[in-house]
Amino acid sequence: MKSFLQSFTCGAFVACMCANALAQDVKPTAAQGAPTAMQVEITQDGKAGQLNAKEPKKVMAFRNTSGAGKANPADTIDPKAKAIYDASIAAAKKVASFDGVTQMKMEIPKGEELPPGFGEPARFVMMFDAKDGNGVKGFRLEVLKDAKPTRIITNTEDNTAVTDLSAKTFMDLGKNMNPVMEDVIQHFPRWIMEQKMGGEEEDAPKAVSFTLEPEETVDGTPCDVVRVVREMTLQSDDDAEDGADKMTPSTVRFTETIAFARSDNMPRRIVETNSLSGGPMAGPPPSTTTYSNVKINSTIDPALFTQKMPEGFAKVDAPKEEEDEGAQGAPALAFKVGDKAPAFKLTSLAGPEVTLDSLKGKVVLLDFWATWCGPCKQIMPVIQKLSEEFKDKGVAVFGVNTWEKKDGAAKTYMESKKYTYGCLLAGEDLAKTYGITGIPTLIIINKDGTIAKAEVGAGGNVEADLRTAITAALAK
Repeated sequence: MKSFLQSFTCGAFVACMCANALAQDVKPTAAQGAPTAMQVEITQDGKAGQLNAKEPKKVMAFRNTSGAGKANPADTIDPKAKAIYDASIAAAKKVASFDGVTQMKMEIPKGEELPPGFGEPARFVMMFDAKDGNGVKGFRLEVLKDAKPTRIITNTEDNTAVTDLSAKTFMDLGKNMNPVMEDVIQHFPRWIMEQKMGGEEEDAPKAVSFTLEPEETVDGTPCDVVRVVREMTLQSDDDAEDGADKMTPSTVRFTETIAFARSDNMPRRIVETNSLSGGPMAGPPPSTTTYSNVKINSTIDPALFTQKMPEGFAKVDAPKEEEDEGAQGAPALAFKVGDKAPAFKLTSLAGPEVTLDSLKGKVVLLDFWATWCGPCKQIMPVIQKLSEEFKDKGVAVFGVNTWEKKDGAAKTYMESKKYTYGCLLAGEDLAKTYGITGIPTLIIINKDGTIAKAEVGAGGNVEADLRTAITAALAK
């Protein structure tokens, strides 16, 4: 469950939102990871499409140039407002459990409709894993009507189940969360997860203003209201080919007005809007998310996160997923499990060249990544942990830096995070050989040179899945 949430938040939800805000039809996928600020193609009319990793030089890109150009005279940083905001971040990092009713509403243009069920209130109960504080041990979502549950979704690392109390049906999804993803994303208390996951991505919009609004009482709770503005400049990619469409630089401003409860420093209401200089902005309309009946760090029975089919209910199959470009399935690679892994010779960050032949007799883990890829960076602590765990056990771990935009970026990032596992540079040709079109992509190679595991994206429990695959490969 932790990896799903990491992919969804991209380190900071605002990075994911700035991609989705410009992409009406682009959704995060398990195959390619959630789009980050640098993974969206921007066209002259302000619309967007997902970056095609095969052709990184033919796209437009978000570039965070905060501080460049003229500052907005209305922007100011009120120390008291920022202190309240920072106090909420500190409190969120310590949250062990959440229980509350969440509801999101959007102001949609006349003539348009929201998906069925969107905007309904739901009770959301979740508990974090005590071992690392960030992973979600389990959650329960109860869609409400007249304060009574009509649909119940439960989730643990091993199972997701859905009970429809109105239709009297029960659905066991196993480890597949895709059919209920929209419900979970709509109601998930993302503010808490954003802060627990750590700092903002390098390419995320930067905060330019913190102001204190008049205090309010929300859900019977006195609140301090803080208005936060983040900004990002859009411009064409520096590496765009000659003759490609050039995009006039535009400034995107993301505004959050958050009512923080004085009792626990957690949000009770979040109002989000966005604007684009020089014209209207495609993407989600203004939204308001409210949190009521909130209980932070209360004792929760883990039994809430599982359910059995009630007596008299009918068991139904999960809906079939669409097999098109918008589907959640990972793109196929040119090599599959059991195939002989393609040879390579790449320069390592440490200096010497590394070949697959030189690693014969070892289990090899390759993680294709780039510094601009949010999901890639989310799983790198896991790669580091596994590297340390299997050190001196016949396992070679390498990050394969691919489609990097700046010379030296990989070295700077690896050193700044104190990652010690190997890093291979200029992996574009090897990525092409494997048929890789999205990153992160993870490859495990057996001691005999055959492929043991090949996975695109960061879905599921990455750490557990990789550990299991490596252990199995060592046993052969």
